[in-house]
Amino acid sequence: MRMVRGADIRRLRDLELLIQGIPGYKSPKLNLEQYITDANIVAVAIWDAYMRNHLANARILDLGCGTGRFAIAAALMGARQVICVDIDPEALAIAKESANNYGLNNVDFIASDVRNIALLGRFDVVFQNPPFGIQSERGLDIKFLATAINHGNMVYTIHKLNTLDYVHNKVNSWGCVMNVLDKVIITIPLTYKHHRRRIYKTEAFLARIECPGK
Repeated sequence: MRMVRGADIRRLRDLELLIQGIPGYKSPKLNLEQYITDANIVAVAIWDAYMRNHLANARILDLGCGTGRFAIAAALMGARQVICVDIDPEALAIAKESANNYGLNNVDFIASDVRNIALLGRFDVVFQNPPFGIQSERGLDIKFLATAINHGNMVYTIHKLNTLDYVHNKVNSWGCVMNVLDKVIITIPLTYKHHRRRIYKTEAFLARIECPGK
């Protein structure tokens, strides 16, 4: 059991190294666009929320949590309760094992389709890396985002860079404010049968969204 808490993490780099130790998928599913979220991107989002004092004693939601990188990092950095939601029970099993390895008893796991989930109450912060709609349903990232905004006071989300203007306009139409925290290159290793290159790269952006009055 790894006993780690926020007090042991003094720098963004410390957090990134910790997140790198959270395992990825054993059998990734193409139709779910299962790629491990880069540790640096997760760390930047979690660190931003931590430095703004939005994690301490907070209720956190991780939508499409996969193997739980956002969820576990948020719990280690002071969240009171974390709900980890994913449609894939195999991914949730990996996330649950990692949470147990870190001695976390404040992370709960729900196997559900994010588009249809019904949760009681609101969350202080929602984290998500939604499917981009390349191999899955087109526009699924916006459906994820709508669910996140319906459930959270603040949302950290990742989208393809070429959708930046579209996402920004959609967020504004919902009465929310979006700030781009980082523009990144997501590196995807050789994973699926149709892959022909050792590494694939996708341009993306990480944003923080706030909805006053929601």
